[in-house]
Amino acid sequence: MSKQIITNIILNEDEILKKEKVRPKISLPNYYRIGNGTMNKHKIQSIDLIKELVNCSKPAQVVLLWIKDGMVWNPYEERIDFIVKVVPEASASKRTLKLGFKELSEKNLVRRVKRSHYMINPNAIITDYDKQMEVWSMLDEE
Repeated sequence: MSKQIITNIILNEDEILKKEKVRPKISLPNYYRIGNGTMNKHKIQSIDLIKELVNCSKPAQVVLLWIKDGMVWNPYEERIDFIVKVVPEASASKRTLKLGFKELSEKNLVRRVKRSHYMINPNAIITDYDKQMEVWSMLDEE
């Protein structure tokens, strides 16, 4: 039910009052949408992320979680940072990153944007699909 506000307004002869309905601003959800492996009417095939994750090795799972955990949802700017910087400190973590990234890259789940910066395939996890596909496609051309 909408709330009504009663207001008295005095206008001069050379002034007009314009009444507009305020539309609520739609904000991004604080969750990620993941692919389920189906194709939509635009012939875009999603990646069943859960199935892929279950079938990955432990290093690949860890790397995918590092990237996912690095994605920052910013409700004030209504955006999600989908390019994540991953810099492991220990040598064991560096090896995990190397092995995990190799496997995820072969499965077309993750790409390196630049040194130490990674993103998840937008057909697997969606935050801002159009912007993600633009970046993903540019990386494909390199």
